[in-house]
Amino acid sequence: MRKVSVVECRTYDEKEVLKAVEKAIEDIGFEIKPCSKVLLKPNVLMGASPEKAITTNPAVIDAVCAILVKKKCRIIIGESCGIVKEGGVLQAFEEAGITQIAKKRNAKLISFSHEKLRKVSNAKAAFAKEMYLPEILFNADLIISLPKMKTHTLMLYTGGVKNLFGCILGGKKQEYHAIAKKKEEFASLLLDIWMNVKPALTILDGIQGMDGNGPTNGNIVKPGIIMASDNAVAMDIVAERIIGFEGEVLTNAIALKRKLISASEIEVIGKEPRFKFRKPSSAASGIPPWLSGFFLKKAMAYPYPNPEKCKRCWNCVRVCPVTAMKKTNEKDAPYCDKKLCIVCYCCHEMCPYDAIDLKRSFLFALPIKAYSRILSLIGKK
Repeated sequence: MRKVSVVECRTYDEKEVLKAVEKAIEDIGFEIKPCSKVLLKPNVLMGASPEKAITTNPAVIDAVCAILVKKKCRIIIGESCGIVKEGGVLQAFEEAGITQIAKKRNAKLISFSHEKLRKVSNAKAAFAKEMYLPEILFNADLIISLPKMKTHTLMLYTGGVKNLFGCILGGKKQEYHAIAKKKEEFASLLLDIWMNVKPALTILDGIQGMDGNGPTNGNIVKPGIIMASDNAVAMDIVAERIIGFEGEVLTNAIALKRKLISASEIEVIGKEPRFKFRKPSSAASGIPPWLSGFFLKKAMAYPYPNPEKCKRCWNCVRVCPVTAMKKTNEKDAPYCDKKLCIVCYCCHEMCPYDAIDLKRSFLFALPIKAYSRILSLIGKK
């Protein structure tokens, strides 16, 4: 059985979080071997203060570190951010409040971009049979993934599996987005990464999360839970039910289809609450299956830089994997070339000013909204 624990925790108070994390780990029967070399992979896709609910809260990281310190483990915290400012990943750690925790717990902070890479081959992979991953992932005795409970404009939900995309180096992330243009392809890629990294333990920060246009520009929500599992997919399947997205998260659906896990082998320990997370405005779950080709392309939500919010930092231009985001001059806001755009929403995700709006064509937005409303009414009956 794949055990998934759900523990209530409604505050980031140090003692309360430690108590919840200890119980979550204990409930699934996970044992941490003393004196292990442990790599923690939090969700730090950009430098953001903990109050914004974009990154894994430092209180959760501190709780895990406290448990590891008791076991006399050597702790390493690693990440590869989406936005690379001056100072890079280490600056992002500082802004996210993680540097202070590292100093407190004598943990080493690393940027995966500065680590030696290992070529990994996996015949069972569905999309990427070969990939390069940081060597440190294979030198650690134990990998613990620490995702944040959030919606995602491209993948609908980001949790245990999606968090491991941060093990891919910055430039390679863009390349993968350009290659895996379809959501199904990208979901398969994420599962391939998970199969190669395979964290032994995943602990989800669901005390505060994000719905709407996550993972960076959504609305802060407060599920008030900590989740833990030795299988990230199992945890994500339970999480999608908790937030009201059951059956809609592609990584979960494809994992089940590929028989990487069976729903019948998942055991939930603790109360499984129910919430109604708002979906991203890009969500295409309401688009009828018969819409394809030209019509589907027209029905997609495309990024539109908002000139009033835009600070001309040009992050969107830099992160676009297919150069669809264009800079005309230093004064005007950038624009999106829809002929090139692959609707990966990297620009929206990486905009620190929430200056990228996601909009559908007016002619297609109304029928899609009506269709979604009909489906929801049918579902209630």
